[in-house]
Amino acid sequence: MPVKSKIAIFGGSFDPVHLGHVDLAIESRSAIGLDKIIFLPCLKSPHKTNIPSASPDQRLEMLKIATQEHEWIDVSRWEIDRPSPSYSWLAAEHFINEFPGSEMFWIIGNDQWQKIETWAEPERLSENLTFVVFPREGQTPESKNNFKSIFIDFRHEASSASIREHLATDQLASSLLNPQVKEFINQNRLY
Repeated sequence: MPVKSKIAIFGGSFDPVHLGHVDLAIESRSAIGLDKIIFLPCLKSPHKTNIPSASPDQRLEMLKIATQEHEWIDVSRWEIDRPSPSYSWLAAEHFINEFPGSEMFWIIGNDQWQKIETWAEPERLSENLTFVVFPREGQTPESKNNFKSIFIDFRHEASSASIREHLATDQLASSLLNPQVKEFINQNRLY
């Protein structure tokens, strides 16, 4: 029997993508033996009230810049080309159809994992995906009935919100970005 490809979806605003996002992808790949990770920037998250500061195409371009040296990472514009809101179960089913026979994963922080039952169509998510969960805000993830999960111990000091807030005045915020992403931000006068 052929070995199934292991593919993970990593959704988010990525406003901006920072080194923690890429390091998390590297750690997830290493921990689980993933063959491919698909970064999936959203048009607007159904779980957040703020609208991303950078345009969808700017966020997509920053993702391409930040991940270009990793041939096993894809950046998809599937969700930003759809009408808002776009739900995770739709994305999961899209990629399941695009990669038939693959084992599908979804990379998620513990903050969202704690409320996964409130996402649209949670039973479809639990049926189709294994969640790769990492700690957030010092809280360790816990197992949930009816959801397949793998916990990875990944922690990173970067946060997109903090980077946006401090980018103009704080050297630490700049150091949490890929230098080429930082250059793109400067050239386009973002944040």
